[in-house]
Amino acid sequence: MLKLSDELNNLHYLPLVDIHTHIGRVKIATTKGTSQRINQPQDITNLYQKLQYEIASRINQTKENHYIDILEVETCVEPLFPIVKSLLSEQSTVKSRAWLVDKIVTFPFNDLFHLKTDPKFVKSNRYVRHQVNTLENTFRFTPFCRVDPTDSDATNEVQESIKLGMYGLKLHPLSQGWIERIKSEETKEVLQIAGDLNIPVIFDVPNKGVALDITAVTQEARDESEFPVSVILGHTGFDYSSPEVFECLSQEGMYAETSGMRGKDVEIFFNNVLEVPDWEDKLLFGTDHNYFSVLQATDVIAFLFSNQFRTLLIENGIQKQPIDIAFKILGANSLSLIPVAWQRKENKSPKLKYKINKQVFLQFLKKFMSIEGNYQRIDLGYDQAKEQIVQILTIGEKTSKVSFVIYETIKRDEILLHSLHSAIQKVNYREHSLFPILSSQKSLRRAKKLSLEKLETTMSQNMSQE
Repeated sequence: MLKLSDELNNLHYLPLVDIHTHIGRVKIATTKGTSQRINQPQDITNLYQKLQYEIASRINQTKENHYIDILEVETCVEPLFPIVKSLLSEQSTVKSRAWLVDKIVTFPFNDLFHLKTDPKFVKSNRYVRHQVNTLENTFRFTPFCRVDPTDSDATNEVQESIKLGMYGLKLHPLSQGWIERIKSEETKEVLQIAGDLNIPVIFDVPNKGVALDITAVTQEARDESEFPVSVILGHTGFDYSSPEVFECLSQEGMYAETSGMRGKDVEIFFNNVLEVPDWEDKLLFGTDHNYFSVLQATDVIAFLFSNQFRTLLIENGIQKQPIDIAFKILGANSLSLIPVAWQRKENKSPKLKYKINKQVFLQFLKKFMSIEGNYQRIDLGYDQAKEQIVQILTIGEKTSKVSFVIYETIKRDEILLHSLHSAIQKVNYREHSLFPILSSQKSLRRAKKLSLEKLETTMSQNMSQE
């Protein structure tokens, strides 16, 4: 999360979500033969460790060109919830860093494993889940699965991946060789399954022709579905001035992300996208690390904080504040698309509240995640009843899940787990200009104190009741 100060010294808190990264190994051709491109979770957080310094340096060196002030790097980035940093710093100061980014969506490369199963990407999806389902990564990494729609069992792989804790779908027509078959029944069926599962789909889009085909099949799928899918045009088709691309973005359920934009591309894109209805709700930030890196990401973020961007809005009669639009593009729009993992009970159940030592809680998470097949996720959700953003722990296997809101007590060495109730709803950040950070001061009355053994027993009992 970025903490910024405007010209009136008002503080603004902006969540940052990267909607486009990869994990795995992929072969690449070079002038000397072939080599491997490797990306691991730590490589992505290292990007953000560098990026936060680059953004601060860029803006501080040209303050006259920006409508915000960025504080010192050590104080201008922090996690949305202090408890997250507190938990990770217990493990390693290396893991407790790069707090510029709050959520990182990641999915497989066209990697070394993808052809080893039928349908493709079964091993690749499993590998991504394994990489992010660790204590260090689960707070920020959100895995999407990947399939080839031309495989006969592709829809089953999507459904199974979502059951096992993935939250969206990546499709790459060029890499998998179905670029001429985008407008097909197979693609439409996969998109309809994604709509039924309430997950977004991100396509790799190399040009405007592919963008047009993707938009056409998406609209067909949406017209024939009870639960229409949301589709993200990766890289905005690398085309920042063609009217056809912006016509695609104007359609229902269509979004675009920013990875690959650089320098003048950013200015050209924003000069053109203003013609799209509700354009500020349809743009998502992404890096596609490690195909692109710090410079491209900095160019996009710095432009959103520039006087040039503010002037562009004014000249086009747009009354909204640029900081509010940056808020949406950098994080809020993506957070509104990514489903949250909590499990609701259909019947009313007592509101359970447990108090546990922080170290014991960490032991439990480590032990639970070490068992193959166990499902565990930590997400952000919005409690409509209290108008608060909350940190949610969901654990369990497939359909047998139990969810708790995680709080840090005033004593700082205890964790409070509060069972979820039906007031929690899918997050929608689009009306917030200041990010509402949840206070950690929570009553401990009636909170049962748990040992590690009691916590394990309690969780098992709760899951068995689902």
